[in-house]
Amino acid sequence: MTVTKSAQAHPCTSCHTNCCKEYTIFVNAHDVYRISSGLGLDPANFLEIYGAKEDEWGIRIEEGLVDLALKQKDEMCTFLIKFGDNFRCGIHDFNPGVCKSYPFQLQDGKLLQMDDKLCPVDWDVEKEFEAMMVNHLKKDENEWKFYHDLILEWNATHQPTAQLSEFLRFLIGKVDISLNENSKK
Repeated sequence: MTVTKSAQAHPCTSCHTNCCKEYTIFVNAHDVYRISSGLGLDPANFLEIYGAKEDEWGIRIEEGLVDLALKQKDEMCTFLIKFGDNFRCGIHDFNPGVCKSYPFQLQDGKLLQMDDKLCPVDWDVEKEFEAMMVNHLKKDENEWKFYHDLILEWNATHQPTAQLSEFLRFLIGKVDISLNENSKK
């Protein structure tokens, strides 16, 4: 299948969104900021915490070392909306980077479709799509680095008794500052 600008030819158009139903969707600081700003919601309304998989990435708050993910509803992403026989993303314009890039990854600077995936389509990507996806994946990689640095700063400067709401305010503030600085460049 060839990926084109036509919605009819896009593989996700007829998909049953298994990726949004089966995976826990972990998010970074920019993802939280985009969703919060886009929906006008406090992040606590759409996030849940999970025990951190890696200490280095764990946010230290009163519940322990945690990771942030989108809330689940009926064992799927809370933002999925049912349309007929299919589900569609209710926040497509500002969905998390991992959602935008699925089922692709960068390996040695080259775009690859993941082997271990729920996506039922073998994508035949055109050059224009490949260039767009590579740029997106590089941006996403930078956002995860920013988030990692933000977590390290938080953990070094805050007590482990801090509330999740304090961390979320810290996160939103740091992304806001970063975006304002980048817009001045």
